[in-house]
Order: sequence, then C-alpha cells, then structure tokens
Amino acid sequence: MGLRLRLFFVLIVPLTLLVGLYAVVRIREEEGQLLAAEQRNAAVTARAIQIAVENAVRDRQVGDIRRLLSELVNRQEQIDRIRVYDKSLVPALESEPGAVGGLVAAERLQRVMTEGRSEIVAEEAGNADTFSHVMPLRGRRGEIIGALEVLFTSPGAREKRERATRDAVIRLSLLALGLVTVTTVVLSRQVLRPLSRLTRSIRALGEGQPGPPLPVERQDEMGQVAEAFNRMADQLQAAQQRLLLESDRAVDLEQQLRRAETLAVAGKLTSGIAHEVGTPLNIISGRAEILLRGLAPDHPGRPDLEVIVAQTDRISAIIRSLLDTVRQQKPEIQPVAVPVLLDRVVPLMEHMARRRGVSMSATVAPPLPDVAADPNQVQQVLINLIVNALEATPRGGRIGIETWACPNDGRPGVALAVSDTGSGIPAEAIGHVFEPFFTTKPQGQGTGLGLSICRDIVREHGGTLAVQSREGQGTTFTAWLPVHEAAA
Repeated sequence: MGLRLRLFFVLIVPLTLLVGLYAVVRIREEEGQLLAAEQRNAAVTARAIQIAVENAVRDRQVGDIRRLLSELVNRQEQIDRIRVYDKSLVPALESEPGAVGGLVAAERLQRVMTEGRSEIVAEEAGNADTFSHVMPLRGRRGEIIGALEVLFTSPGAREKRERATRDAVIRLSLLALGLVTVTTVVLSRQVLRPLSRLTRSIRALGEGQPGPPLPVERQDEMGQVAEAFNRMADQLQAAQQRLLLESDRAVDLEQQLRRAETLAVAGKLTSGIAHEVGTPLNIISGRAEILLRGLAPDHPGRPDLEVIVAQTDRISAIIRSLLDTVRQQKPEIQPVAVPVLLDRVVPLMEHMARRRGVSMSATVAPPLPDVAADPNQVQQVLINLIVNALEATPRGGRIGIETWACPNDGRPGVALAVSDTGSGIPAEAIGHVFEPFFTTKPQGQGTGLGLSICRDIVREHGGTLAVQSREGQGTTFTAWLPVHEAAA
C-alpha cells in the first residue's frame, strides 16, 4: 500500500467520519431546536389563552366564553381546539362543539388540577406536530375551578425538519469536501511532493548520476531531511573522489611494482649479458678495427668491416643502456643553464639530422632561470628525446626544440619541449610509451627503455615528462624541471 493511500485512510477517512458524526449530531440539534421553538411559541400562546379564559370565566356568561373560545381558534391558525373542563372532569365548554379529537385522560386532568401545574404532551400526526397543553383554571381567590385544554397543530412540521436536515447535510457536505480538498492539497504540496523529489534524488544517487541539490525551502522536518540528504550526497561524492584517488594511487603503485619487477629481471639479464657478451664483443670490435686500419681505402672488404664495427658498437650501446637502467645513479643536483645545455647538445645532433635530411631548430625564450639538475643526466634525456624525434621524422621533416619559463603546481620552473613532424603515436599506445620495454619501432630497432629512463631521470629531479601526439601530425615531449633554489 502506497503512502498516498495510507495517508488517505489515516487522515481523510477519519476526517470524513468525524464530519459525518458531527452532521448527525448537528441535524438532531437543529431538529430539537425547531421542536423546542414550536413548544415555546405554543406555551406562550397557551398561557395567554389561560389568562383570557380565567378572566372570562370570572366576569362573563357562558355564551360569551364560548364565543371567546371560537374567536381564539379562528384567529390562531395553529390552535386546533380549546376545551374547558369542570371539577368533575367533564368538558363544560368547547371552541367548536363536537370537534374531532378525544378527551383528555382523566388521570391527566386530575393530576393537573391536584398539583396546579400545566402539562404538555407532544405527538406527531402525519405531516404535523400536535402539542396538547392542559392547564389549571383558577377563580377569583386563586382556587382551582377546572382545567383548560389547548390543542396546537403545526402543519408542515415534518417538511420543515426535512428541509432543515437537507440544508444541514448540504452545508456539512460542502465543509467535508472543503476539508478533504485542503487536506489533500496540503499533503501533496507539503509531504508527497518533497518526498517524491527526495525519492528521485536517492534513486539517481544510487544509479551514480547525482543531480542538483534538493532545494531547502522550509525550516521544518522536511527541510531538515533535504539538508541531511544534501550533506549525505556531498559526503558520498567526496568519498567517491577519495576512492578514485586511492584507486589511481593503487594502480600507480601496482605499475611501479611491475616496473620494479621488470627492472629487477632486466638487471639480472643485463648483468649476465654484459658478462657473457661483453668480452667477445670487445674482441670482435678490436680485431675488426685492426683489420680496417690495415686495409686500403678502396679495398672491397672495407665496407663489410665498417658494418661489423658499427653493429658491435650498437650492441655495446644497447648493453650500456640496459646497465644504465638497472644501475641508475643519484643525480648530482646543481644550477644548470638551459641555453648552455642546448648549445652543447644541438651541435652534436645536427650532423645526424643533416644525414637524415631533417631540419632542426632551437628556440629559447629569455630570460630563463637556472634549473636544479644533473647536467649529464639532463643531457642524456635531451639526446634521447632528439634521437627518438629523428627516428620518427621522415626526410624533409623538421624538429623543433623550445624552452620557456613556466610554473607547475605552484612551483617555478622551465619547460623544455622537443617536437617533430613525424607520423605520431597511435592513440592506443600513447598511455604505454613510458613503460619499460614498450616500443612502437619495428622489431630489432629499439629496446623500449629510452623513454622509461628519461621519465625516471626527470622524476628524480622533481620534474615531469609529458607527451602529446596525434597520428599523422607529429609528437611533442615536454620535460619540466624546477628552478634551482639558489638561482630563484
């Protein structure tokens, strides 16, 4: 059973029953008031007739008294008959001799004349009410000499009572309808509508789609409920945000743990490779260089020896990169001027860029403060980013290096961006570029450790390394380093 139906049974039904009970009582009261009013009017008239008859009995003849009685009956529409009884309880005079109607009971007449008090008997006859007034008649000295009966008839009494009842029912029905309407409107606006809004908000909150806060328009219990719900919703959203942050932190810690496990495995493999492969590579490289120096410049075997020397150097570089990953040293922080660092690195990479047919430019936005960094490690990061850009940029493309001062999270620092016009990084791979051993290069052309090493170096310096890329439009890596405290 819904709340609306319950409230109807709890409030409307008892209210209707109460109004109905009041209507019954009120109708009975009005009927009693009508009857009492008729009795009062009849009593006053009967008293006046009693006085007139007593005076006539004392001073007039019997014929005069009979005419008086007839005149009283004819003048008063409500008087049906008047009778005068003597001491022997026999009718002595009548307003209309032979009038229809029985005589008054002897016991009643005897009681009236003995006690000297009037008696009234009300009866209902058809559509009319009759009131029989029996009163004692007194002589000159106050003695009781007989009794007087006055019979009143109230025609249409039942119609009057029915009309009064009908009017009372109509008035009370309108009152009940008004009360039910007002109660329904008040319940709907003050209780059911706020509860409906609260239900919708609770359902939306449970489905994870919280809406706007509930309006607090009142200071009663419903307003307090709305305030409590708004506070609960805010607390739930805050708890959800904290949970998301904790989840992100947990995911980050899990990724760090995986990276640590991967680096641990890589460390063992690298140590074994360095130990087992390093010596043969040195022997191969040394013998090849000896043979290369002993050959004439136009000897047909010279290109092959040059390939052997280059590939052994490449293998040695890969092993050193792996060793750098697992044996990363703590940076030696000192003030580093970024323009000086660029002047050192850019000329080194221009030869490689010209050989690949790629143009390279560097832009510095002065003045730049010194950053807190290890120059060798930052140089390694910059070289790695430029090499990756060169490998991703086709012939005829260009690479841009830009630096500018910018704060990060309220801390002053310097941003260093390396942009290329290459093919970009696929959207599904953009979130994995900093993971160890992840690479988008063809198999055999990269270890997937360069960007991971760069990111770890930048983090050790208290900075950040971010990537922006769109397929077909190039890639930009931006490293941010904090300003050195002494320089700041």
